[in-house]
Amino acid sequence: MADHEKDDTGSGTEYPEGARGLARSIAKAGYASRRQAEEMVRSGRVEVDKRRVLDPYFAVTPGVEISIDGNPLVEAIRQYFAFHKPSAVSTSSITGKRTRPISEFFPRDIPGLRPAGRLDTGTTGLLLVSNDSSWNANAAGGCGFDKEFLVTVSGPVGEAEIGVIAAGMTLPKVGPLRPTKASLESEEDNKAVVRLVLTEGKVRQIRHLFTALRHDIISIHRVRIGPVSLGELPEGHLRPLTHTQIETIRK
Repeated sequence: MADHEKDDTGSGTEYPEGARGLARSIAKAGYASRRQAEEMVRSGRVEVDKRRVLDPYFAVTPGVEISIDGNPLVEAIRQYFAFHKPSAVSTSSITGKRTRPISEFFPRDIPGLRPAGRLDTGTTGLLLVSNDSSWNANAAGGCGFDKEFLVTVSGPVGEAEIGVIAAGMTLPKVGPLRPTKASLESEEDNKAVVRLVLTEGKVRQIRHLFTALRHDIISIHRVRIGPVSLGELPEGHLRPLTHTQIETIRK
């Protein structure tokens, strides 16, 4: 076994065997993302053995007492949810004048909840949420799971266009894109709703797809991720996942 290990944030900090960085310890306990944990430490909210520490990379070993805002750090109970994201809600830490942070919708008595992956500010629908960082990484990585969307665009969408989408396209800034399903759901008032099922999570791929087809996007709404469907979950609300759903994504 190695005598030391390097911190995995890119800081280059090396730790004695069995030790890890303070911020990493907080994140591993399920209380925050790594970045949030670093901010906690730098803002003076964290003590180690009753001494305030301001260095997120401060080495801590098993058995030391870590506290946040005077409360002992203990392993958080892992909890897993489906969340119906409204429009104008940011899944990142950056918000604008017309956007709200997603954290406003999370219960304050469950520490460390954060979304598994992101949706554009204007995109609505299903997000998976937990305080289990490794589970979130699996969910965000996709694990080969389908992601199903209802996309509303301007103008009619003919069967020929649906055929082009289903056959796959090579898009500027995205590359090859081939949905596992493309179908026309409805058309009215010079707009169409298209159901798309994708397995890849390329950035803004749906917007690039319909731009290439000369349609303006009116809305994008995600209704399913792998074994989890949005169903009738109200906008802005959380619903606990079932054990089967949790373990399917974990494995």
